[in-house]
Amino acid sequence: MRKINFLAILLGGLLSAQTTFTLVKDILPGVQNSSPSNFTIYNGKLYFSASSTVNGTSIGAELWESDGTEAGTKLVSDIVPGSSSSSPGNLFTFNNKIYFSGTLPIDGTNTSGVLMSYDETDGVKLISTVSKFANNLTNFNNRLYYKATNTAVTPNTQRLFYLNSAGQAVNADDNLNVTNIGLGPNKILANAQYANSSTPFLTQLFGFDGTSTSLIKIVNPSTSSFPQYITYSPALGKTLFNANGGNGGEPWITDGTEAGTVLLKDINVTNGTSGSNPNNFTEFKGKVYFTASDGLTSGTELWMTDGTEAGTKMFLDLVPGSFGSNPEKLVVVKDKLYFYATNSSNIKQIWETDGTVAGTKALATVSSSSSLVSYNDKLYAVARLSSTDAIGTELYKVNLPEESLAVSSEKNDAASIYPNPSKGEIFITTVKAGSFELSDMTGRIVKKSSFSNSKIVTNVSAGTYLLKVMSEDSKNNFVTKIIIK
Repeated sequence: MRKINFLAILLGGLLSAQTTFTLVKDILPGVQNSSPSNFTIYNGKLYFSASSTVNGTSIGAELWESDGTEAGTKLVSDIVPGSSSSSPGNLFTFNNKIYFSGTLPIDGTNTSGVLMSYDETDGVKLISTVSKFANNLTNFNNRLYYKATNTAVTPNTQRLFYLNSAGQAVNADDNLNVTNIGLGPNKILANAQYANSSTPFLTQLFGFDGTSTSLIKIVNPSTSSFPQYITYSPALGKTLFNANGGNGGEPWITDGTEAGTVLLKDINVTNGTSGSNPNNFTEFKGKVYFTASDGLTSGTELWMTDGTEAGTKMFLDLVPGSFGSNPEKLVVVKDKLYFYATNSSNIKQIWETDGTVAGTKALATVSSSSSLVSYNDKLYAVARLSSTDAIGTELYKVNLPEESLAVSSEKNDAASIYPNPSKGEIFITTVKAGSFELSDMTGRIVKKSSFSNSKIVTNVSAGTYLLKVMSEDSKNNFVTKIIIK
C-alpha cells in the first residue's frame, strides 16, 4: 500500500508530530475519483459505494467491502452490469444485513431507488419496489424504520415505512406527509404534517411510538419549523435537532413530550430570523458537539452542549471572524473527536480534539475531502491529498501521531546535522547508521533509504525539505528542516 507523510500543525503553528496516510486501494486508478461513500460496518468489514473499472471499462458506482488492507478491498457485487451504476446509498446495518437504496435491473429495466439488502449468505436481494429512495434508516425497538417515496399511489407521497417481521415494507401511517426522520428517546421523530392539512407544507415535530402517530409540538405556529438533523444522545437521554421556531434554524432539544421540547439556545441573535444553522450533532465524552454560527463574532465553528442553555457554548473559534472554519464530518475514534476544518488560508485540514482547547490541533492538510470514518478503532479519510496528486479521491487510513517527532533515549544523546544548508551530503553527530526519510514541505516522501558512517546522501533537487532520521538502535529518532542548495 502507498504511504504518504504529512505534517501535523498545532494551533500555534508549531511542528510537533507527524501524521501519515496509507492508501487502502486505488479503486479507480489514476486521477479519476472512486469517491467512496455511504459507509457502514457489517461482520467486521467496512462496506461502501465506489466507482471503478474492470479491465479498463467502467462499471459505475457499485457495492464494495474492505478490511482495511489492499488485498481485502474488493467489489462485492456489480449489481447493474456494464457501465451503468447501481449507486448504493444510505447503507445501514440491521439484523445481520445491510439495507440500502439503489438501482436494480427488474424485468430487463434498470429501476432506480428500490430498497435492497445484502448479506454474505444470500447476496443482494430486492426488498421493496414500492417504498423507493429510502433514507434516514433508523433502528427503533429492533424494527427498521425509514422515510421513503410511496410509489403505490399517484401522485407519489412521502411516508414513514418500516419492515415487518417477514421483512416486508409497511406504510406506518398514510395520513402523514414525512420529510425526514430520526430517533427520539422513546419513539421515532419526524419532520412531518398531516396529509389532509390545509397547509400541508407547514411541517412540525411528530412522533411514532410503533403503533400510532401523534403531533409532539407545533414548534412554529406561523410557518414550517422544519425539524432536521434529528440526533439522539444516549448520554443526555434526549434528542437534538435543528428547527425554526420563528428565529431561524436553531438547536432544539426534546424528551419526546410537548413540554420537554424546547429551544436549547438562540445562538444567532443578529436579527429575528437569521438562525445559527446547527448541524453535525455528534456525541462525545458525555456531551454533544455540533457546528453553528453566532452571526456576530464568528462564522460556522465547533460548539458543544450538555443539554442546558447555560452549557451550550462555542467550543473553539478556530478561524476568528466571520469567515469561520466550517467544521464537518465529525467522527469519534476511541477517545478523540476528529473533523475537517478550513483554515484562514482556505486550506482543508483534518483536526482532532480530546475535548480540551489545549488538546485540539490540526493534523494534516488535504486538497479535497468528503468523509471521515471510524473503523476498528482507526480513522479513515476519503480525500485527495494534493491537487497535483496522481491519485484522485480515494480511501486512506490515517496513521495518527502517537509520539513527538523528536525522540531521544537520553538527554545527552541528542544528535545534530551539518552542514545545513548542504549540497546534498549531510553528516550526523552521535548516529553511526540507520535509515532516513526525506519529505518536501507538503510532507510527501521524495527519498527513503539507509545510511552508514554517519553520512546521508540525498541526491534531490535544490529546495527545503524535512529530514527524518531513525538510528539503527532506535535510540535517536528525530526530524529537522534542511536546505539543499
